[in-house]
Amino acid sequence: MNENTEFGYKTRQILNEGVDTLDRKVATRLYEARQAALNVERPAVMGLRLAGIGHGVEIAVFPHVRNLLAIVALSVGAVGTYYWDAYEQAREFEEIDSALLADELPPAAYLDRGFHAWLEYAPDSSSQ
Repeated sequence: MNENTEFGYKTRQILNEGVDTLDRKVATRLYEARQAALNVERPAVMGLRLAGIGHGVEIAVFPHVRNLLAIVALSVGAVGTYYWDAYEQAREFEEIDSALLADELPPAAYLDRGFHAWLEYAPDSSSQ
C-alpha cells in the first residue's frame, strides 16, 4: 500500500472510534454534509506540471475539447502526408521527364507501337 492509502485507512479508523459517542443531531448533520459533498459535480480537470514547480497546475478542460484537438491533429497529419506524397511523386516525374528530354530519341518515338519491340532487340547502348 502507498502512504496516502494507509493514512486514509488510519484516519477513517480513528474517526470511526468516536462515532458511537456523538450526539444524534451531530451525527445526522455530519451525514447530510457528507452526502452534499459527494453529490457536488466536479468539472473535468486535466493536471499540468510546470518545470520547477512541485504541484500540479489544474486547468479545467472539457472532455470534448480534447477529442476535438485529437481529430484536428489527425486531420493535419493526414493532409500533410497527402501533400508530402504528392510532392515526392512530382519529384519522381520530374526525374523521368528530365531523363526523357535529355535522351536523343524524339518524343514521337515513344508513341510508336513498335518502340517496345525495338527496345527489346536493340543493342545495349552502354556496351558501345
